[in-house]
Amino acid sequence: MFKIKNSIQFVYLRNTSAISLSGNFCALSCKHCNKHYLKHMKTLDQAIPPHIKSLLVSGGLQKNGKSFISKSFKKLLDLKKSRKIKFNAHIGFADEKEIELFAQIIDFVSFDFVSDAKVVKKVYGINKTKDDYIKLYKNLIAHKIPVHPHITVGLDEGKIHWEYEAIDILQKLNPDKLVLNILIPTKGTEFENVSNPDLNEVRKLFKYARKIFKNKFLILGCMRPYGKYRNDLDKIAVEEGFDRIVQPTLSARQLAKEKNFKIEYLYECCVVD
Repeated sequence: MFKIKNSIQFVYLRNTSAISLSGNFCALSCKHCNKHYLKHMKTLDQAIPPHIKSLLVSGGLQKNGKSFISKSFKKLLDLKKSRKIKFNAHIGFADEKEIELFAQIIDFVSFDFVSDAKVVKKVYGINKTKDDYIKLYKNLIAHKIPVHPHITVGLDEGKIHWEYEAIDILQKLNPDKLVLNILIPTKGTEFENVSNPDLNEVRKLFKYARKIFKNKFLILGCMRPYGKYRNDLDKIAVEEGFDRIVQPTLSARQLAKEKNFKIEYLYECCVVD
């Protein structure tokens, strides 16, 4: 997949729904989330509307960083057979046996990548290094599961530092897409009072990501702050040559039109083609 000059895709999540396999439970209670985002997800027991073509299979994690996919496998398999629905999954730190199981039903993995062990420990409370992330990534690829890496810019209390190394590592792993999200200081979490990542620093990182991933798809994901910050952020993404923006602001849409970009509209998760 290669970037088409002077074009952009805007993603609206009309045909994708997010489900939590753990309900409102998460053993980690991460500093940036604290189960907040689980509250807005459906569960497998709720009816899935007929227009839904794909599911973000997500949820909280267990203390060891594992997901609840294995425990929900039969329900997911039955749903896959009855609806032929696509699964884009957050898999946690799956082991070899789990990956073999997941390969039977998962179409894509949205892979949150962090290259700094200190940040992982601070935010998630678990001991994982960049080598652990790389090993998991390679194991998924070895089982022919498409992997789409995500970086949460500013994950370390709004500061940007480790993200450059993460981009370099991921470029060597050669994904066809890179999704950049932005930390949201969320009420009810330990990070609720941190500052949004500085937009000048964000622009520098976006420029770097575009340079390193020059022939790959660069995506601004759905997780990012709202208000004026989001308006300014989305315009930066357009200016720096991003290929896709999820739920774009009016300012981003107007800027793309002013630049006479060819605009395409998509209606599922940003990694689903």
